[in-house]
Amino acid sequence: MPASERQIVTFYIGNVLCGIDVHQVREVVLFRNCMKLPKAPSFIEGLMNLRGQVVLVINLAELLELHNGENISKKRETKMKNIIIVDTPGLHIGFLVDQVVGVVRVPSSDIEKAPFTSQGIITGILKLNESLIMVMDAERIIDMIKESVGEVQLSAPKA
Repeated sequence: MPASERQIVTFYIGNVLCGIDVHQVREVVLFRNCMKLPKAPSFIEGLMNLRGQVVLVINLAELLELHNGENISKKRETKMKNIIIVDTPGLHIGFLVDQVVGVVRVPSSDIEKAPFTSQGIITGILKLNESLIMVMDAERIIDMIKESVGEVQLSAPKA
C-alpha cells in the first residue's frame, strides 16, 4: 500500500457513518453478553470474555453522544451489533458499534481536516461517493475514556 493511501474500517453509530484507521483495529467480533459493572458510567457497556481475555466494552454512541436526543443504539437489537477490538498497550478495549460496513482504501488526500475537532477524536472527514465518513482516532477516544474514569481505574486486570 502506498504511503499516501489509508485503509479505514467503516461502521455506523446510529445513523452516523464513522471510521477508524485499520492499523488501530485488532479485530471485529459480534456482540456477546457483557457483564455489567456496578456504578460504571453509562458509556461502559461492561466486560466480556474474548478467548480468555477480559475486554472492556465501550458504547461509542453513549460516549460520543451520537444518538440525536434518543438513543438509536440502545433501540437496536444488541445481538446484531459489532465490537471493534482496538490495539492498545496493556488494555483490552472494544468499541460497541451498530454495524461494521467494511474497509475502504482511499488516498490520504481524500481525508479533509475536520472543521470541528471534538477533543482531537475526529481526525478528518472522508467524502466517499455520496457519504461523509467521520474518521476518528482510537487512541484519542481511549484518552477521553481515561480522563473520564481515571487512569488507575482503566487498567488491564492482572492475571
